[in-house]
Amino acid sequence: MSPYPIHVGSLIRTELSRQHQSVTWLAEQLGIERTNCYRVLRAQSLQTDQLVRISIAMQHDFFADCSKCIQLTSKQ
Repeated sequence: MSPYPIHVGSLIRTELSRQHQSVTWLAEQLGIERTNCYRVLRAQSLQTDQLVRISIAMQHDFFADCSKCIQLTSKQ
């Protein structure tokens, strides 16, 4: 088990589902191959610039999600 409570790929996958969007749609928005998009969704962490691009494409602040998780974890 990872020492980090955040799995960014899971956050993105959950938001994709909430928005009723597909992996193909996200790949098109990011200008990447669908297979590379699946790698993103499996990743526990991403580089900041990549998460910014995804946040803009999906119009969702994943940094706020990470911040909430940090706050919840630090209260335990």
